[in-house]
Amino acid sequence: MAKLNEAERVTQNHVVTLFQDKNILDYEYYGNLSSQHNANIMPDVLTTWLLSRGYSRDLTDKAIFELIATANNLSQGLYRANKNVYDLLKYGVKIQENPGESEKTVYFIDWEHSQNNDFAFAEEVTIKIGSERRPDLVIYINGIAIAVIELKKSTVSVSQGIRQNLSNQSEHFNKPFFTTIQFVMAGNTSEGLRYGVIDTKEKYFMEWKNDKVDTTAQPLDNLTLNILEKCKELPDKLDWQLYSMFQKQRFLDLIHNFIVFDLGTKKVSRHHQYFGVKKAQTKIHVSIY
Repeated sequence: MAKLNEAERVTQNHVVTLFQDKNILDYEYYGNLSSQHNANIMPDVLTTWLLSRGYSRDLTDKAIFELIATANNLSQGLYRANKNVYDLLKYGVKIQENPGESEKTVYFIDWEHSQNNDFAFAEEVTIKIGSERRPDLVIYINGIAIAVIELKKSTVSVSQGIRQNLSNQSEHFNKPFFTTIQFVMAGNTSEGLRYGVIDTKEKYFMEWKNDKVDTTAQPLDNLTLNILEKCKELPDKLDWQLYSMFQKQRFLDLIHNFIVFDLGTKKVSRHHQYFGVKKAQTKIHVSIY
């Protein structure tokens, strides 16, 4: 009989392969980062990306300094720090390159063109801000940690992974790492994937379900239809749920358009709310054109 860590290793290896597969998610693999202490922003990676987007070195350095300073400022708590980082990711940061010049906006993510971003992940990411912890997977966009995933073997409840994530966000462990995190997830091969955001209570973690109803009254958009077609090749529940949320274009859409900060609580839409909005958008677009 396999030991616990061996069984979970099998699940993790499977998910690592899924993320790397060029015909499925096609994320870059940063490797196993267990032997080093890691922050939630990789300045070298982000610098390379910003320079490739045509920003000057001076603008790039100033923008990254502002992002890191914002991510490290927990004086008003995790919620406020996370919101401030989110605002910079969504709307960019205004930087004055030289005295007397007008400000320029530097964007850390290209929201409209998913192919222009560097999507990547790493496993066993050691964090030692408080007590040392090691999330199974961390997902990055342009070197910025955006999601964490805890994986369990099929006979261990997803709830354990959720509780692990909640513990990691505590003052005693590694709260500062979560200032850039937009999705907090846990999964196994029997129950599938559960998702939430920072400070989401265990009972509010949600399961992703795909909407397959495509009618004149409730039309699915082309991206959703393409994702559904790909999911037919992924019979395992955890696989198609991961693909449905981390397909690059949809992942950006979920972050940019379906996360809100509401009076001290960060919220993300449920699957039926997401598809309700997308169907309304598709129907309005069709009726106009």
